[in-house]
Parts: sequence; C-alpha cells; structure tokens
Amino acid sequence: MDLDRDDARVITLHHDRAPFEPRPDGLLDLRRLEGVEDGHAVTLAQWAAPVDLPGAVAYRRYRSGGLGSDREVGCVVLVEVRFDRPGVAERWVDLVFEALAGNSAPGGVSARFHVSLDGTRVLNYAEWETARAHRDALAAGDGSVGTGEAWRRVRSFPGFGASDVRRYRVVTDEAGSQRG
Repeated sequence: MDLDRDDARVITLHHDRAPFEPRPDGLLDLRRLEGVEDGHAVTLAQWAAPVDLPGAVAYRRYRSGGLGSDREVGCVVLVEVRFDRPGVAERWVDLVFEALAGNSAPGGVSARFHVSLDGTRVLNYAEWETARAHRDALAAGDGSVGTGEAWRRVRSFPGFGASDVRRYRVVTDEAGSQRG
C-alpha cells in the first residue's frame, strides 16, 4: 500500500478484518494489520472518494513527516485520538509536529496524520523500527514519545478527549485499482 498516493482521497479504519468481496467501486488498496501484543485485527482501506461504511471511521490525509527514510520498518503504531469538538484536530497535529521537531524518539521512522471527515478524530499511522523502540519511547516520555514542555502541551491540549495506542505488524497488502 502506498500511503502517499495522490489519488487516495480517504482512508478508512475498520477494527476487524473488513470483508471487501466483491471489491467495491472506488476501493484503491487494503492493508490488514495484526496487533503485536493482542492479535487485534484492523483493516486500512484507501478510497478514491469519501465513503460511508458501517463500523468504519473515514479520514483525510492532513500532514506527514519523516518520509523518505531508508530505515527498516518493523512495527506500525496506530494512534487514535478523539476530541470533544470539531475544529481542533489540525491544531493538535501541528502541535505534535512542533514537539517532534524539538524532541523525537530513537527508532521512529515516519508519521502520517489523518483527520476524520467530521473533524473530531485524528489517526496517526506511525512507522517504527521495532515494537521495542516504540515501547521504550513511551516509557521514557511518560506516555508520549518525547519529553519536555512541548509534549506536555500536546498531552494537555484543550479539547483532547481520549486516545488509543496500539502496535501492529502488516499481515497483507492487497493492491488494486479503481473499477469503473
């Protein structure tokens, strides 16, 4: 799956193995992930246009960093963040980038931030060299991947509701092309 493809307007996240047979119109690519610690399955799907799927959250790409690295990716970390209102997600992501600029953790490879179509959620698709590197970064950062004042502002951001952080391994990529 090319996470940066220009024709992918929307990415959806399904907490389970989403069945896409027969392949729906507009579906570009699928990536199936399995939880490193708990085996929890998720499916990421890229779409050519916005879709409304039961049980899925739809996101648009907002901001990415660390791309173009030649370091080996051994772990995908999905960070799902919820806010108590729309209109603040982009500011929170920008604040994360400020924090990363001053204090990034060893082992982090890249981060791709997406904002939900309703503006109340963020999905960070982060690539790490290993699951251990990510666990170590969280332990050193007291729950975030960095330390210091900028990271404190990220954690105490107004409107920040809840977050979920899970480590995954890629099980399959199912590339395809848009039909019709």
